[in-house]
Amino acid sequence: MTAIGPVDKTAVMKLLIPALICNMLAFTSILPLFPTILNYYSKEGHRDWLYDISVKGLQSFQEAIGVPHSERYDKVFFGGFLGSLFSALQFISSPTLGSLSDIYGRRAIISLCCIMTFISYVNWLKADTFAYFVLSRILGGLSKGNINVATAIVSDVYSPEDHPKGMAFIGISYSLGFLVGPMIGAYFSTIASPDAPFASPAIFSIILTVLEFGFLFFLPETLDLKEQKSLDDIKKTRKELITPKDLFQFTAVNAPQEKKNEMQKVGWIYFLFLFLYSGLEFTLPFLTHLRFNFDNMQQGKLYLFTGLLMLPIQARYVRKTPIEKQKAVAEFGIACIIPAYLLVAVAKTPLLLYAGLFFYAIASATVVTSLTSLVHVIYPQNEKGVLAGIFRSLGCLARALGPVISSTFFWLLGATTCYIMGALLLFIPLILLKRLENPAAKKTV
Repeated sequence: MTAIGPVDKTAVMKLLIPALICNMLAFTSILPLFPTILNYYSKEGHRDWLYDISVKGLQSFQEAIGVPHSERYDKVFFGGFLGSLFSALQFISSPTLGSLSDIYGRRAIISLCCIMTFISYVNWLKADTFAYFVLSRILGGLSKGNINVATAIVSDVYSPEDHPKGMAFIGISYSLGFLVGPMIGAYFSTIASPDAPFASPAIFSIILTVLEFGFLFFLPETLDLKEQKSLDDIKKTRKELITPKDLFQFTAVNAPQEKKNEMQKVGWIYFLFLFLYSGLEFTLPFLTHLRFNFDNMQQGKLYLFTGLLMLPIQARYVRKTPIEKQKAVAEFGIACIIPAYLLVAVAKTPLLLYAGLFFYAIASATVVTSLTSLVHVIYPQNEKGVLAGIFRSLGCLARALGPVISSTFFWLLGATTCYIMGALLLFIPLILLKRLENPAAKKTV
């Protein structure tokens, strides 16, 4: 990698955004399929040693807490496990890949992530047993550091004041992915052969990953020569990039303690929000499957609805909001997720469910983007990859813990109680954010 000086941000974003859209379309095509996937691998001929071990472990847990065996609700717990596994692997890989991009350049590391993603989809295509499917998820989770490298690229080409605009473009890529990807995955599942029900979505994901690599091949390097770090610098902070205590304290960031204290406050709010949000988000397909008997196509329509709402919010609202008002945007987003999950909790009709999803879409379009912009106002200019990796890993840790814990409560207490509890607990990050002094209102160093 040859580090260079400042580059044309328009040229960079014209290649980065379509690459991220391809990535998200491939990633989201699997989301509405989880209940069907688990049913598929529970059948004779596809059920293997790993599935049997998982079932035995689950039954032991049921017996320990006195809950009778229920096959339908077992799928919720299995889904939580797979979601947590995927995010736990991101938690391990994200800070390392982000810091390596400070050494070898953004283009090299994001391309490496793309290659690993390609391999994971090839494994998914051939995954005729549960163990092979889990292997594909492991490879996919390890390769998802591409998002925090993309965040570092945005930080390279945008000034701190304009950072929300760049992050909004990443958010738009997410929205487009959630808008189309699940519908495509659900459609493919309806026309697939019983002998290979997930072949079409897997092939679709492989093709998109090849297109993504094509865009990345022409992506200019954005890491400035004077900001390039050495491998020795990264070795010194290796432990600090994967130890939860050090992540929450932003130990790996070379900044004055006052600045670190500000980062820590934003980091905790970000973690608490995503922990609660992601857990309930992951159980949503199971709620609709059990309560409304939604099939894959109807599950896909849920993502289509939220994606259609998220896209204009990010394009016309978040992107155009100045940095000093991003804190208010995040507050508004968290305030919306509370009634969203309360409505989902009590929804007995699809109409009330979609009313909850309306508020859910607002929160999904605003909170993460705005909090990420806030923390990047604080950070030192020569450690964009490290900070992006740390902040991303806090989110991955939240997403690793959230689904399995939420699925457990969903399974033990039922959907209504689980969602009401989660909604009420979301008042905690909202209160903490309201008490936080706006970092963007200060003069950044």
